Amino acid sequence: MLNKSVARRYAEAFFSIAQEANKIDDYQAELEKVVRSIEEIEGLNKYFAHPLVPTNDKKDIANQLFASAVSPVTLNFLLLVLDKKRQTYLELIYREYEEMADESHGIKKAEIISAMAVGDEEVNALAQTLSQSTGKTIQLKLTIDPALLGGVKIRMGDKIIDASIAKKLEMLKKNLKQAKIS
Repeated sequence: MLNKSVARRYAEAFFSIAQEANKIDDYQAELEKVVRSIEEIEGLNKYFAHPLVPTNDKKDIANQLFASAVSPVTLNFLLLVLDKKRQTYLELIYREYEEMADESHGIKKAEIISAMAVGDEEVNALAQTLSQSTGKTIQLKLTIDPALLGGVKIRMGDKIIDASIAKKLEMLKKNLKQAKIS
């Protein structure tokens, strides 16, 4: 399992460069292009990750592929990642960068987990309520989980709001166990 703190450090460094240049969105799009290209080009991900391939060969391939497609800053960042042998972290670095960019724009992503489909009106109303309580623009992603008996769970970062029927039943059970019968 990859260490998220390593990816966070690289993303923070690249994000601070983007902030100084006032190109947060541009560099985000370029970094996404690099990550997607590495995933889509057959065998490239394995090639970059292979420990026996010399770093200079990896950097040459990266230069050939991305020199005309991204800015010199993004290319230099990619070459640094290859130099430090952190290429397996690129996807995670991108996700961390994306989170920082959203934060800088006042956007918070959240996931709503429901047992069945929820109408757009309900999702929009919930997003509006969450936006008011957090002071940020909330972007909700709906996930269907048939294992959920009913109700919803909302995940925002490391916070979970559990309004599922299973949770309510669990709390009711706990309260009944603690009730004193006279």
